[in-house]
Amino acid sequence: MSMSGENREALGALDSRCIVAIADALQRSWPGSATLTPTALDLGASLDRHHAFVAAVQGLCDRGLLAYEALLIGIGGPEVRDAALTARGRALLQNDGFRAAA
Repeated sequence: MSMSGENREALGALDSRCIVAIADALQRSWPGSATLTPTALDLGASLDRHHAFVAAVQGLCDRGLLAYEALLIGIGGPEVRDAALTARGRALLQNDGFRAAA
């Protein structure tokens, strides 16, 4: 599946490092779900990285690419429980064109 310019632009507003890390983790857990944290994805523990992670999760969900049971934000940082790529997200985010753009 080729990624349209519109999809690339829509994702371009999100942190590409976060998107690739999320997509990789969820592709590995397919067809199951996974619990995601910035630390577990090697994204770092800074407040800026936590914000980028939450923005990426929200952006992917808003675009219909990601589904999850709960987003918890606490003293240990954000955690997304039972996250899974949707069929649309799986098709879009496994695309080599996306990875090259990221």
